Order: sequence, then structure tokens, then C-alpha cells
Amino acid sequence: MFAGIHGDESSCSEVAERYTDVSLKKGTLIIAPRLNMPAITVKKRNGLGGDMNSLFHLPENTPNNPDIKVVNLAKDLIKKADYVLNLHQGSGFYSPVWISDKRNPRRWGQCNVIDAPSFDLPNGDRLELENFAVKVALRINQRIDNKNYYFLVKNTNTMSKDSLHKEQRKSLTYYALTKQHKIALGIEVTKNCTHDQALFFLITAINAAIEEAGIVAEKLPT
Repeated sequence: MFAGIHGDESSCSEVAERYTDVSLKKGTLIIAPRLNMPAITVKKRNGLGGDMNSLFHLPENTPNNPDIKVVNLAKDLIKKADYVLNLHQGSGFYSPVWISDKRNPRRWGQCNVIDAPSFDLPNGDRLELENFAVKVALRINQRIDNKNYYFLVKNTNTMSKDSLHKEQRKSLTYYALTKQHKIALGIEVTKNCTHDQALFFLITAINAAIEEAGIVAEKLPT
């Protein structure tokens, strides 16, 4: 689980920190709660080397980006995982159809983001990202009273030549999926809510993903 890749999304790091002391009965949690400390310190999206979530396409020996060592560390952690979560706070509310300026296909809040519905592996197996993301969303929504804050699944179709989000080809989740063959999920909580609501939505989403992945904890944060 990665948080703090964007320094202006502070709720993500605050929540991720709560999972560092969780005791497990089954499975393992790998947590990087403050991936981009320079950006977090100044509370801005970008760190020393630009948008860190747009650096995962770079070769590991890239000499001229000050964030490359941290990106390489994240890549090493991804290699050890089966599932990858990247926590974010996005503007508005995602909807597959246009409803309003704040709720439409271009918005990011309240959704599980995947780069493709499924991904075929060289050995003939297939990663079913959409299936996992939908099940996680169902678990989340069972714990949310207000339907206006329900989670949906946003498929950016990153690999498609017609994708509206080709910039995602440089992202952490795209690297995790296409290079390391992991089920990778971006969890996007809306910025259009209170701080306490953001914490609740993030914890609810993380717990749902942990449970769906088959990890069993003594007690998860609430």
C-alpha cells in the first residue's frame, strides 16, 4: 500500500500510517505511508522531480531525476506484493456518464481505478482487475450510508490507443500491472468532503481491499 505520492493529499498518509501496527493472522502488509516526503512537507502535489506518479516509466539508472531512488524503492516493494493499492484524493465524483460539473467521467473522486478490465500473463493466466475492483466497491458501499458517496470502478483503458488517460502509462499502478504483473488498484477518495469523511472513506476502502485479497487481521483500523 502506497500513500503520499502526491503531497497535497494528506489524508492518505494519515490513514496509511494507522496500518503500520496492524497484527495479521494471515497474509502480509507492505506499507509506504509517506512515499514523497519533499512534496508532503510543502503540501504540494509535486516533489523534487515533478509528479512522482508520472516517473514509473523511467529506467532505474536515470541520473537526472532526484526522485528516482524513491521510485526504485517503490518498484522493489511492488515486486514483493500480490496486490498493490495506491491511495489518492481526487476532485469531484467519478461517474461513467455526465451528471454535473462535479460528477462526470473526467472526475476522480470515490472510485477504484484500474488500467484495464483484465490482463493476460505470459504463462496463459489472466489478472481479473475489474472483478476485484467491483467486489471491493461492493464491500465499501455496504458500509456507506449516503449513496452520493458510493464507490464506482473507473477503467482508464490505459493501454488502448483511444484511452483518455494515456498519462497513466507512467504511473505506479500501470508499472505494477504491466511490468510486475500485479493486481493494482488506485483508490480515489473525493476532495469534496470533510477531513473526517475522507478518513472514513479511505479506511473503509482499504479494509475492503484487504478483506477481498484474503488478508486476515487481528483488528483493522476503524
